[in-house]
Amino acid sequence: IPTKKFCKQGDTTYAVTVTTSNRWWAGSDNIWASVTIIGSTGTTETGVLDNKMYDDFEDGSTDRFVFPGMKDVGCIQCIIVKARGTDGWLFTSMTVQKVASYTTPVTFKNTNSVWLDADSTRQLKLCNKSKKK
Repeated sequence: IPTKKFCKQGDTTYAVTVTTSNRWWAGSDNIWASVTIIGSTGTTETGVLDNKMYDDFEDGSTDRFVFPGMKDVGCIQCIIVKARGTDGWLFTSMTVQKVASYTTPVTFKNTNSVWLDADSTRQLKLCNKSKKK
C-alpha cells in the first residue's frame, strides 16, 4: 500500500466523512484517496483516507477519517479528491469539518456520479456555493 508522508501543516484538525455509493461495484479495496481542502485563506491536503485495520469504502458505507496538524483554511469552499490504486470507487457525498470548533460541516455531493480510479490524472473538484464556515 502506498503511503504518503504527512508533515504537520498547522494546528487545525479536520474530519472527512465519506459515503460510498450503494451501486454495484462502487466500493473499493484498492484505492488510495486524498483530499485537498480549499478555503477562503488557503489550502491544505489530507493524507490518504484510510482507517488502519478496517475495510474502508464498502458499498453503501459511511467512513470517517480524522487529520490533525492541518493548516486552517478559513471558510471551506471546495475540495479536490484524488485517487490512486488499482481499483475504481464511487462516492455519493463527502463532508469536511473542523474538529473542536463551532463550525458547520460542509457537504459536497458527487451529483454527476464521477468514478475515481487508478488513472493517476483522475481527480474531482467539488465546490459548495454556500461557502459555510
